[in-house]
Amino acid sequence: MTTMRAWRVDELGHPSESLHLRDDVDVPEPGEGQVRITVEAGNINFADILLCQGIYQERPGVPLTPGLETCGRINAVGPGVDLEVGTRIAGMSALPRGGYAEQALIKAHTAVPIPDDVDSPSATVLFSTFQTAHVGIHHRGQLSAGEWLLVHGASSGVGAAAVQLGVAAGAKVIATASSEAKRAHCTELGAHFVLDAGSENLRDEIMAITEDHGVDVAFDPVGGTVGDVTRRVMAWEGRLIVIGFASGDIPSYPGNHMLVKNYSVIGLYWGAYSDRGAHDIVLAAHADLMGKFRSGQIHADVTKAYALDDVLDALAALESRTVTGRLVVTP
Repeated sequence: MTTMRAWRVDELGHPSESLHLRDDVDVPEPGEGQVRITVEAGNINFADILLCQGIYQERPGVPLTPGLETCGRINAVGPGVDLEVGTRIAGMSALPRGGYAEQALIKAHTAVPIPDDVDSPSATVLFSTFQTAHVGIHHRGQLSAGEWLLVHGASSGVGAAAVQLGVAAGAKVIATASSEAKRAHCTELGAHFVLDAGSENLRDEIMAITEDHGVDVAFDPVGGTVGDVTRRVMAWEGRLIVIGFASGDIPSYPGNHMLVKNYSVIGLYWGAYSDRGAHDIVLAAHADLMGKFRSGQIHADVTKAYALDDVLDALAALESRTVTGRLVVTP
């Protein structure tokens, strides 16, 4: 059996204690509906920290190699797959054989083709991070040019992607972030207005900027008290896109408030589209993202690429919540 280098969890716990780099991990064989890739790059995600602890929504058990999203070139194909060896793809890992390794398994039905002229760190970020933002503001939010777009958590991850895509769509973008450095990064991304997410006057500041119109589309991966502000600044027939709850607190959206202001609260779980047979939505967003990336309308916003040996450092940096942009690992 051929072996490879891979990070592995054999007993669940915080990655600082449970995650170890080994050079004797068996190269996995792709099963039904899977392909194996030679990993070129993968996202560093907070969800991987939860995976190691066994408290993420997916619980594949141990032994586990984390790394939810990755890209590379197919070197083996499992039964029932019509993709070819040699094809360069990005996709969702088939856990427990994730992307923090030299080779990984990918769910074939999630795969998108990656052109050879797109660098690997950008490719893996454009796949998942930008896909979430794209499907959120366009497919779910139906954002139009000239509308007001509010983006929370706008200095990194899906928030930073939403800022860029909003600007590219011709929207008027208001970004919020929690520190001076993060707000400066939002400005670099092209946000037209940048506000302190912790401001006690956040609602009044947003309404003043929009001249009491409110925001037409809100993109919220934060929730908590910020989420409560968001519902109060929604414009007539606005669309509030719920992405997640990075704050740890889930906000409530009173039905009577939605009725009086005539706005919608719309959930987005991007990962479910391919699983539910709606991969065409993913492919359409992917084609648009590739076009915008190649034309220079968006950039992947990769702050740092870590070597495979340095995954623990990358996870620690992410957990500190001081990171702007995206972190990736490049085996």
